[in-house]
Amino acid sequence: MKSVITAGMMGVLMVGALAKSDLTKNPLCTANGTQEDPAMSGWTAVWADQRNGSENSDIYGYLFSEPNELAICTAQGRQTKPAVSGSYVVWQDERNGNSDIYGYDLTLREEFAICLNSFEQQYPDISGDVVVWQDDRNGNFDIFGYDRLTQTEFAICTNPSNQFYPAIDWPWVVWVDSRNGGNYDIYAKNLQTGVEVPVCTNSAVQFCPDVSGGLVVWQDERNKSTLGTDLYARQLPNGEEFAVCTEAGNQIFPAIDGSLIAWQDRRNGNYDIYAYDLNTSSFIEVNTDNGDQKQPAVCGNRILWGDGSNLYYADVVDPTVLRLLSPNGGEMFLAGKSIQITWQTEGPAPQYIKIIYSTDNGQNWSIANEEAPNTGFYFWDSPLDLDSVNCLIQISDPSESLINDTSDAVFTIFKCSSSLTADLNGDCLVDLEDLSLLVSQWLLCGNPYNPQWCFVIE
Repeated sequence: MKSVITAGMMGVLMVGALAKSDLTKNPLCTANGTQEDPAMSGWTAVWADQRNGSENSDIYGYLFSEPNELAICTAQGRQTKPAVSGSYVVWQDERNGNSDIYGYDLTLREEFAICLNSFEQQYPDISGDVVVWQDDRNGNFDIFGYDRLTQTEFAICTNPSNQFYPAIDWPWVVWVDSRNGGNYDIYAKNLQTGVEVPVCTNSAVQFCPDVSGGLVVWQDERNKSTLGTDLYARQLPNGEEFAVCTEAGNQIFPAIDGSLIAWQDRRNGNYDIYAYDLNTSSFIEVNTDNGDQKQPAVCGNRILWGDGSNLYYADVVDPTVLRLLSPNGGEMFLAGKSIQITWQTEGPAPQYIKIIYSTDNGQNWSIANEEAPNTGFYFWDSPLDLDSVNCLIQISDPSESLINDTSDAVFTIFKCSSSLTADLNGDCLVDLEDLSLLVSQWLLCGNPYNPQWCFVIE
């Protein structure tokens, strides 16, 4: 099951910083033959596997919770295009001479048939107990579904044109639709309300949709002549369309779960895997190894993909966020005194914090400490001669300067006036404390070598 997006994220163009390097790559399956068409849900990954020969593709899975690899279906013929939701796996199966839809219960370890119609049933997807696929029983491809709870098959879209490549995240089903002529558009239907929605009918080609929490993402050729194929998205039912990635080179085969979108990206001359986190507005360089990286799948913070032979995955680690608490603007400090700097760290915490300060509202910076221990506070001995109303503090990760935070507004560090000679305790204020010091020393002599130096009353 795909999770629901919880943060606001709609805009005209999504802009974010690119992560500095690839994520840590972990092998999932390196068996002989090709592993392709990966999908994930929860702690389960599934894929089509050719270890038993290219003409006898099977369905295999990996249970991260055990961890253990599992042969799900090794029947005769080709089994391809798997999808998974919770404990149910579905796939396209050719054991009967045409393409049918079969399923597997991971809890009971039992296979079951979903649709054995004599026509072609292809490209299944599943969300909870509902399975969808494209079906040509009516002479063109339509979208059909099946509810495992009621054991009922039903039509989702039977428009006379072709509808294909469905994806589902309950209650929304999305698909590619040719009803508007030679170009392909994206349509959707809410299975609870029965309402069908045109997602994108731009005159260019829209293809390969995916959906999570009502957010639809697809590849789009509207800028193909200049930028290549791009990625766009829209929140159903009434959200505004926005661009996810319009980098040069093709961005294709998007996959989404929650706030994370991953795709194949050819900006570097071969296909790599990139991602975008809608919650943090940040692009992520997932894997840019030599050769092509293909067919990403997403679940939670995990991204799974293939390189044409084997399967790999990487986890998107929550970003490090530094939050400066004080001084954060408006404070006033006496020069030469110890100033407490405080901060919070969210996500993975660096061992040390670099602290710098400015006395001209950020035009120039000086170092307070290159490697302060990341304890959440640091006492900085400000210079004696510092005198400015335009002071700022900035904290950062010493190994990644882009992870930083700066005072929201300027604060003041002032130098005490030299004419304040009656300030006996050095706090730049003449008050009762100074009078108390005067009284306590009224009869004391400051010359230890000549007692006659002082007026002494006996």
